[in-house]
Amino acid sequence: MKVTENISEFIRISKSKTGKDSFIVLAGSVFSSGLGFLATILITRTLGPAQFGVFSVSLAVMLITAQFSDFGIRTSLVRFVSLYLKDDESKANLTLKVALKFKLIAALLIFLIGIFLSKSLAVHVFEKPILTFPLKLAFVGAFGMSLVSYIAATLQARQSFKKLALLNLINPLGKFVLIGLLFLSSKLDLFSAFTTVATLPFIAFLIGSLMIPKAFLKAKGEERKNFYELFHYSKWVLVSVFCVMLFNKLDVLMLGYFKTTEIIGYYSAAYAFAFIFPLITGAVTTVLLPKFSGVSSKEQLRKYTVKSLKFTAPIIFPLIILLVASKPIILWLYGVEYLSSVVIFKVLICAFAISVIINPISLAIYSLNKPEVVAYLNIVQLILNFLGNIFLIPLYGAVGAASVTLLIRIVAAFYISRYIYFKIIKNP
Repeated sequence: MKVTENISEFIRISKSKTGKDSFIVLAGSVFSSGLGFLATILITRTLGPAQFGVFSVSLAVMLITAQFSDFGIRTSLVRFVSLYLKDDESKANLTLKVALKFKLIAALLIFLIGIFLSKSLAVHVFEKPILTFPLKLAFVGAFGMSLVSYIAATLQARQSFKKLALLNLINPLGKFVLIGLLFLSSKLDLFSAFTTVATLPFIAFLIGSLMIPKAFLKAKGEERKNFYELFHYSKWVLVSVFCVMLFNKLDVLMLGYFKTTEIIGYYSAAYAFAFIFPLITGAVTTVLLPKFSGVSSKEQLRKYTVKSLKFTAPIIFPLIILLVASKPIILWLYGVEYLSSVVIFKVLICAFAISVIINPISLAIYSLNKPEVVAYLNIVQLILNFLGNIFLIPLYGAVGAASVTLLIRIVAAFYISRYIYFKIIKNP
């Protein structure tokens, strides 16, 4: 009887506006990521584990740099614009204008520094000179990703989820088409593959800029005061988001330092396949963030939190199927040379499944205006991840890195669950 009630409740929530918005974003993300994954399979099989390892390290640097150049502005933008759009559209537009200026300056500065340091990173940090040019491309791509992130934040704040789904489709669709053409013409190699990945964000930005209203460019007001408000909030979001991004990619970076590019290739192939769960998490949090941002009372937060749990918990069931079928699927997708990726995948999929439930409910902490709580947790996670990788990667390689990822997410799940329970559920 209890199972039937839970299923009925899940169906009811799925038919709600939140459920429909989540489905739109998730469907767009699944389709676009599916295209991106197909392109990744072509890259993985063509380059082989060693060169795919070089590709993966460069991509990790690109993603981390893009996240850092955001300075937490995306989350802050969604938070305040969602709030202001209800009563004061002029203030919402001013926030959009100030955020764009800040983002452009920060992203350009980090891009120039990155280009200058590329050779030193490749030679002295990773001790792999072959990384020099891919790292330069990584900083180019990071600048483009920062621009796209602004467009995405604007659409998210306005809850224009159909346009957001379309924006998220541009990059992977382009990747699928271009990588496919390179593969068919036998011109797919490390250089052409990463050049494609690094330049596509700029195309997405140009198309995305046509999707957003331009009235904010003429907004007037106290820009300095607006900036301080954004920065005061975003400084904690920056710490949190950057720690999470570095945490998610630290395994690849430290494998790049301790191990060969071939081992990085095994790990990255498993990570790409396991990415289905972070994909679901991202879709749900994309929809819930502006909704949580518009809520102020603890009672409303409690309802949203419970609703979020009921919506995400059943998504865990596919985990069992993936664990059982992982070996034949990986060998079919990547080939027998990626057999070592199977165990890594099983560990990672368990880690990511935990995040599907925990990440959406953690948004309630932002609505309590306590971004520092999440920031402190993410700092601790990053430190523990670094220390765990130092000990386990030299001993167990990629499996050690995946095990650390799982253990850290278990710690985070315990901390966030306890905080939410005592601050919201128990004392609404």
